[in-house]
Formats: sequence, structure tokens, C-alpha cells
Amino acid sequence: MKLVSYAGQQVVTTDDVAEALVALAAAIASEGESAALRLPIVIDGQKDSADLIVGVGNDLLVGPHLSDGVDPDFSEEAAALREHPLFPARGAQEDEGGEEIVIPALDIDIESGARA
Repeated sequence: MKLVSYAGQQVVTTDDVAEALVALAAAIASEGESAALRLPIVIDGQKDSADLIVGVGNDLLVGPHLSDGVDPDFSEEAAALREHPLFPARGAQEDEGGEEIVIPALDIDIESGARA
């Protein structure tokens, strides 16, 4: 499960939905657009939904969240997010030839702010 922080609020959703949300939000913002999205969430173990607007200037933070029990099946809702017209057509890890792009990791010393 993932904890999504948005506009001073936090909601819980599945890893699949969170992954699709981050990719879609970044794609929408990169186009200078905004969009209203319905996000499936879990409140007190029950399925529910939240509406949010994503785009330039709308910050989104997604992090881990421990869950008690079985995660809900939000696969249809995640697939619907991926069907959005602005969702990236191919994985961010591939270039135009379909080859994997290697993104180098940065080792940053948090205390001094310098790269190690």
C-alpha cells in the first residue's frame, strides 16, 4: 500500500494505483495541463474514492504505508488511469528504440548536502 500526500491531506491506495498516478501526474504537468482524477482509496479498511486535480503546481508525494490484511483490488482503476490520453505511451525506462535507459544513481550525503 502507498500513502499519497496531496494538498495537506493523506490518503491510502494500492501500489499499482500510486505508480499509475505518479506517471500520469508527471505527464500531465509536463504538458502544462491539469486534469481532475478520481483515485480509489482505502479508509478504515473500506474502499472509497478521492477526487484530486493534478498538473503544474499541484505537488504530490507518494510513500510506503503498512497495511493490516489483504490489499484491495484496484487493478481496474489503475488501468483506467493508464488509459488517460496523456499517460506516457511507453515506460519511462525505455528510449525510442525500445532499449532500456540506465539512470545513474546519485549518492548524496544528506548531512552536508554534498555528493559523495
